[in-house]
Amino acid sequence: MHPDQLVNRPANATTLPLWSLAALPAAWFGGFALLTSHNPLTRAISLGSDLAKEQALKAIPQEWMGGLAQPVIQLINQYVGPYALIGEAFMTTWAVLLTLVLPAAFLLLGFGLVHGVLLLGGAPGGWKGTARAFLLNHLCADLATLAWAGLILTTLNTRYSILSISVWLLAGFLLIRLVAHTWLLAALIRAHSLGALRIILLGIPAYLFGLVIAGLIAFALWTWLIADLALVALR
Repeated sequence: MHPDQLVNRPANATTLPLWSLAALPAAWFGGFALLTSHNPLTRAISLGSDLAKEQALKAIPQEWMGGLAQPVIQLINQYVGPYALIGEAFMTTWAVLLTLVLPAAFLLLGFGLVHGVLLLGGAPGGWKGTARAFLLNHLCADLATLAWAGLILTTLNTRYSILSISVWLLAGFLLIRLVAHTWLLAALIRAHSLGALRIILLGIPAYLFGLVIAGLIAFALWTWLIADLALVALR
């Protein structure tokens, strides 16, 4: 390619590196692993099972403990086991929905709807400009969410109360989504040279709608993790 062509290429003509395309599914699977390792329903069933065993063993006279303790524990495990499996399958399904299905669906639908609307008034950046903005936005936001959750659960969890952790975790999740959607709007404006009228009539309403959806997903993730932390604190 001639040097002049390289110099005159628009800034938004750069292509995404291949690693970024693989990093997004990796971030989603990281979120899935995080939720499945902090399963509040399975933990609640386990907590209830342990409590039932403790109360049952207390009710057994000391002289009968040697002969009855093990059968009682096995009986409780026999009845609790199926519920634990059902609970784990149920929560795994929700984890797949929250961390894999919904992010992929919102990425594809968001790209399709936004680019379709932009085409009505012209989109000089092309579909690649829209796709690049959406991919980078989701990648950075999901990685930041995963990193923030990991920091809270591994570091701050040992230093602060569950109330403080709840506030910090939710505030971080919401701030990440706010910054990500603001950056997405700015990236689309830059990629397609949107005018003030299109920004006001199309960009801002889409920005607010996407922010609400992202906030709801962030709140669902926060509820999941905080419920698990609360159950851990009860042990």
